[in-house]
Amino acid sequence: MPPRTYTSEIRSRHAADTRRVIIKAARELFARQGYARTSVAEVAAAAGVAVNTVYTSVGGKSALILAMTEDSAADAVGADSLERIATLNDPREILRVTAEGTGTVQRRQQKTLAILLDNRNADPDIAAAADLATRFVQERFGVIAERLIETGGVRPELARTQVEQTLWFYFGFDAWRSVRGMGWTWPDATQWLATQAAHALLPPAA
Repeated sequence: MPPRTYTSEIRSRHAADTRRVIIKAARELFARQGYARTSVAEVAAAAGVAVNTVYTSVGGKSALILAMTEDSAADAVGADSLERIATLNDPREILRVTAEGTGTVQRRQQKTLAILLDNRNADPDIAAAADLATRFVQERFGVIAERLIETGGVRPELARTQVEQTLWFYFGFDAWRSVRGMGWTWPDATQWLATQAAHALLPPAA
């Protein structure tokens, strides 16, 4: 029994490694030559595996773009930020951690996000993946909105939905793309977005 378990663990690790290599190859090709112009055969060649291995490990192109999106959404930085926020009672600190966390994820996942956001109106597979990424981030903003309200530091006239939408406005994909597109550094963009979100969500300092 122990040898069989050990063998199973090795196979599982090998399968996970193969999957990661395939998704990485797909990400590079989609970013360089476009989703529509990339074939599964090209992904297989770039990953150094057989075409059938791509299908059995991940799936076709639509599965590849979804797997790529799910892997990016699962970036540990986002989960770590939520854990920190759950322990904080200062709304300004919560917004600062939100800015830092979303900015770090944006920086680490630039290639995937560029594929999704630049092509979401051109292909239904990418549109579905972009919608998945959007829902995932908005769900996290919902958790942060709840924590902000729990602190008692948010403007009293703001409903939970308004708080969540404000977080999306200042820390969502388009916000980061806008400030980075204007040439702002990551630290400057982080500080500015956190400050603006505080102006929108918190009462004026006494």
